[in-house]
Parts: sequence; structure tokens; C-alpha cells
Amino acid sequence: MSKEDNDSITDFQAVIFDLDGTLLDTLDDIADSMNRMLEEKGFPVHTVDAYRFFIGNGWRMLVTRALPEKQRSDERIDACAVRSREIYHENWNCKTRVYAGISDLMERLQERGIPKAVLSNKPHDFALRYADAYLGQWKFKAILGYSDRFPPKPDPTAALEIAERIGIPPANFLFVGDSAVDMRTANAAGMRAVGVAWGFRGARELQDSGCRTLIHHPLEILPLLKSLA
Repeated sequence: MSKEDNDSITDFQAVIFDLDGTLLDTLDDIADSMNRMLEEKGFPVHTVDAYRFFIGNGWRMLVTRALPEKQRSDERIDACAVRSREIYHENWNCKTRVYAGISDLMERLQERGIPKAVLSNKPHDFALRYADAYLGQWKFKAILGYSDRFPPKPDPTAALEIAERIGIPPANFLFVGDSAVDMRTANAAGMRAVGVAWGFRGARELQDSGCRTLIHHPLEILPLLKSLA
């Protein structure tokens, strides 16, 4: 674990987690669903690794990035977004897994009474489904995916809404994620930006995007937090 300043670690009392690439490895199921849609439409498919850089800004942007540049009309993007979501709806949990160490972290946070939440740019219905299927044994104060209620990350509105619901100031939150979008969200919300090296994007992107603490294993979060139990 690396820390780049001398902030008191006892000030952090709650955690907001990104979902894809942070808590869950959803890459294969997303890539498979998108590639099936592309094949149906007669477009080239992509490697699974390519989707690491397509994911993070919501479903419509994922579709936009997957389509050939000359095929990105609003009408086509909308149609492909609908079809890819239909496919994903049927294949969302074929290969998805919880990252190693996350279950242990969730247990420890629950034992210590640390409030936790999920904030994702994944469509809200999918975010709820994933959380229930893979994280349902642990209690979250909020689980928010993208919807019309809030702008997507990196806009901080949803993160600040979560802080208000929990009743802890934003400055006392860790915001944990795997992408530039997450680091920018954290900093815009006045939260501590914690980057995870095991996610989709890697350490360089995180460090270039305002990461304040880089961790390589989920349990490295624990020393940053003040126990509330």
C-alpha cells in the first residue's frame, strides 16, 4: 500500500465502492454479450482485454466504443444498446466472480460497523442484480447504478447523496475504484481516492487521475478506517 500524504488514517469512517473491476470481475460476461451483439449486427468483435478500456462510463458509452467509428449514429447506438442489454440480461452471471479477498473484506467491515455503499455507472437494475447475487450476504447502506436520478460518475452528485444518506461528511469517506472515472469522482466529491491495482485499468491510469492511495489487496483498506463498532 502506498500513501502520498500525511492524512490521518483515523478520519475515514465509511466506504463507497465501485462495482465492476473493484468488487466483481464482470469483464468476460460483458465482453461476451457485447461481441454477440456485434456479430449479430455484422460488425467486428473485440478481444476481452479491449473491453477493459470500453467499460467505465456507462452502457451507452460502452456500446459507442465497441462500434466502428463510422457506425456511431445516435440511432444505431441506441438500437445496439437495447440489443446488447437484452443479451446481457440473459448472460450476466456466466463467468462473473467476486475478486479474491473481497469476501474477507466485507466480513471485516461488517464486524467493525463500517458503513459501506456501492456506486456504479452500470445500469441501476443490473447493479442491484449483481449486488444481490454476489454481495447479498452483506449489508450496504446504498447501492446505486446509473439511472435518470443522478448524472453518471465522475459527476459527484450520487456520491454526495450517499454521504448525506449515511450521515457522514464526504471528507470522512474512502471512495474505492479501479478507473480514472472513480478517482475523479472521489476528488470531485471531496472523498479519499483509493485505487485498486487488481481492476480493469491498472495502476498507471489511477495514479495519473488523482489516486491518493493505491492498494494491491482488498484487506489493505482496513488500516485506513476507524472502527465504529
